[in-house]
Amino acid sequence: MGGTDPTETIRVTDRALAALRAEGLDPLRTYLRIQHVLGCGGTGYRLTFGDAGLPGGVEVRVPGGLTVSLDAYAKARLSGASIDYDLTKETEGYWLDHPDAAFAAFC
Repeated sequence: MGGTDPTETIRVTDRALAALRAEGLDPLRTYLRIQHVLGCGGTGYRLTFGDAGLPGGVEVRVPGGLTVSLDAYAKARLSGASIDYDLTKETEGYWLDHPDAAFAAFC
């Protein structure tokens, strides 16, 4: 990938990779799928794990071996994003740290 591709700057923390392994998933065989979603409460991103990427998604392998698959909207917006795992947040689990990602109350 060229140096201007925003997906090159997506980072998955060691803590998130460790949580993934603790769930019995192998980062080398797992895809983190990031999709932009709309709801009556706002806009955000859905993070899911699977054994294949998103249909038509852009894929990037991050340090640690995990492949991240993004839809077109996420690819355009998530340069500099970080995926982390934290037990102390209200939304315990995996979370996306990026200025374009905001919490919203969905109805």
